Amino acid sequence: MLNIITKLMSENDCYKAGRTITPRGITIHSTAEPGMRAGVWYELWNKSASEHGGREVCVHAFADDEIVMQYLPWTMRGWHAGGTDNNDHIGIELCEPAGMIYTDDFDVADYDTARFQPYFDRLWSNAVQLCAYLIRQYPTIGINEIVSHHEGFLRGTASGHHDPEHWWKFHNKTMDDFRAAVARETEDK
Repeated sequence: MLNIITKLMSENDCYKAGRTITPRGITIHSTAEPGMRAGVWYELWNKSASEHGGREVCVHAFADDEIVMQYLPWTMRGWHAGGTDNNDHIGIELCEPAGMIYTDDFDVADYDTARFQPYFDRLWSNAVQLCAYLIRQYPTIGINEIVSHHEGFLRGTASGHHDPEHWWKFHNKTMDDFRAAVARETEDK
């Protein structure tokens, strides 16, 4: 069962800006910070950009294998995609497992699929359930508008990232698989 805990980042400049959206899509991200759980991001990001090295970032939620932490209202404009997807997409960061190693930007080294499979499966389930929940809450969100940060980049609506496909490939999963799982979950309820 999906466990969503709401703790709004009211000190983040994004929250203070107070811009609203009508959600029409969801952008799936990956943190690139292995081992950092969904709950730790509140302390890291619930501050002004000037206290955060000038970084203007805020997503709607972080998910790990146990919980989803909602940090922005779903109808508030987030700062997650680095492009126009911020204007109408809910941003969700997926937390990566402890022990995953990066050698460079999005290059993963010596990934142990068997070791990380249980974490991945639980995270995948939480992310699928969260997207299905959001679609039920906001019928303006279409299944085909659930995109990865990488897909947003390829279509020119997000900054140049490769997440989360750079990691999912080790589990033989794609965004098409994810969208199909969300569609099944949406139909089942």
